[in-house]
Amino acid sequence: MASAGPPGGCFFVRTIVIIDGQNLYHMARTAWASGASTPYAWPSYDVEKLAGALVGRVPGRTLAEVRFYTGVPDPRTGAKQLFWHGFWSSKIRHMKSQGIYVYRGRVSAAGQEKGVDVSLALDLVRATYERRYEAAIIVSQDWDFGPAVRFAKEIAEAQGRQLVFESCFPAGRGVSRRGVPGTNWVRIDKATYEACLDPTDYRPKAR
Repeated sequence: MASAGPPGGCFFVRTIVIIDGQNLYHMARTAWASGASTPYAWPSYDVEKLAGALVGRVPGRTLAEVRFYTGVPDPRTGAKQLFWHGFWSSKIRHMKSQGIYVYRGRVSAAGQEKGVDVSLALDLVRATYERRYEAAIIVSQDWDFGPAVRFAKEIAEAQGRQLVFESCFPAGRGVSRRGVPGTNWVRIDKATYEACLDPTDYRPKAR
């Protein structure tokens, strides 16, 4: 694997963490939620902490970038959409203050995200072409990202580089054990997730 390193011969592996926010939320809720009062009933994860924990699993890796992707509903389409718009607007504002890249897509009236998957896939390919990492951690199980991983590997091969790709996702009952095709599958256990909870609850308070 190609590596870059600082002076003194101490080499490190630049690692990019790409998080599919809605996919992570729904997987954690499926794996561990037991009621509305549990921290799994909403996107309670701290993106910065989780990225650090996933990178820290492997000695020699260093966190190069954290990229977060989510759809945000139109607040004019209903009370539920207004609630989640408020939540994500506050959480995204905090993430940006931490220097995390955030892609904010749309959510259709039918509840489907628009533009999120395409942007995530294109950004992975672009980061590969620009040689910005040696290891990529994709926090998602979405098989739609398989072609982007395959294309990234082809680009890296043409560059004379060998990259590592991982797909990370919560481990629990009701959650598939399969990750993104073409990646190494890494399951996030409950203890790791709970160690990465966000101490701030961004859910809008009832008026």
